[in-house]
Amino acid sequence: MEILWGAAVRYVLSAQVGGACAAEGLDRLLGRWRAHLRSVSGTADADTAALVTWPSRDISGVRALLGHGMQPLTVIAARLAHRAVPPSRSGAKIRPAGPGDIAEVLALHMTEYHYDVHFGGAVHRPRASAVLRAEMERALRSPGGWRWLAEVDGRPAGLLLAEPPEGAGWVAPLTGLAPAAYLSCLSVAPAQRDRGVGGDLVTRLHAELDRRAVAVTLLHHGQLNPLSTPFWYRMGYRPLWTIWEARPAGALR
Repeated sequence: MEILWGAAVRYVLSAQVGGACAAEGLDRLLGRWRAHLRSVSGTADADTAALVTWPSRDISGVRALLGHGMQPLTVIAARLAHRAVPPSRSGAKIRPAGPGDIAEVLALHMTEYHYDVHFGGAVHRPRASAVLRAEMERALRSPGGWRWLAEVDGRPAGLLLAEPPEGAGWVAPLTGLAPAAYLSCLSVAPAQRDRGVGGDLVTRLHAELDRRAVAVTLLHHGQLNPLSTPFWYRMGYRPLWTIWEARPAGALR
């Protein structure tokens, strides 16, 4: 699954800098990383990337990251428990998705994937449909988590996939709050966008998370996606981390 959302080969820098000259420290660190990557074979290949995950609200590092040719492609956003959101309005029927819904779930997930390819967060892969089908078949058979379909006039209109804290341990260290859940997919059929379907699905999830006293919910969204950014912040999410990339990895300046 992970290869659908990023380069096949990824070089990751865990930047740890601080003090009054944090920006200068990051600049020097990125310069040393650039020299290292130039000594590594294959970093000029198109399917490689150099990544730095930087706190979204730490503005001290932005100029250094830009100066070294990195772009902010992905945001990890967080929603605190009980944060108010706009009222629901679509009237869609929301129900759990099961193994018999694989065709509808796959079609909606592929819709999200193809849209995200435009913004660099997702990468076109010829086997994407097969990879997603296998993952969705597994997920729809597994206990735990939320896999919901929204229907309008009996037809699939939206999909939401989310993992409860017991399935979100891989992302939980990115926040100091606990327990943390993860919202992995929200997709709305193009004909149903701007009608409140996505908002209704997310509101339903938030009610369940608040009932279970989940402190924070995390998700990834494309920084350049013109639909994701306003939608998620309207639904109470705020930027926590920004993933900066240079593609190919050898393009780091």
